[in-house]
Amino acid sequence: MLIAETIKQQLLDMEQQVDEEKLFLVGYLIPMVDLIPQEDLSDVEWFAEFALFVEDAVDADDLSDRDVELLSDIFDELQPE
Repeated sequence: MLIAETIKQQLLDMEQQVDEEKLFLVGYLIPMVDLIPQEDLSDVEWFAEFALFVEDAVDADDLSDRDVELLSDIFDELQPE
């Protein structure tokens, strides 16, 4: 399974059981997974690209410091081995 598919499935699973405080953020991330192409990237490279894309989106959307903190927690859970 490609890293993008794995991450998307993890987020969909997380969405079913995550604390209410993180629910918006998990939903925020799910559609972004499909925006990062997988071709010619290792899992680590893809995840780094995904993280940069999310970081740019967070800046553009002006999310709160608390949301950024929670996103960091979510990313720690998603980090590929």
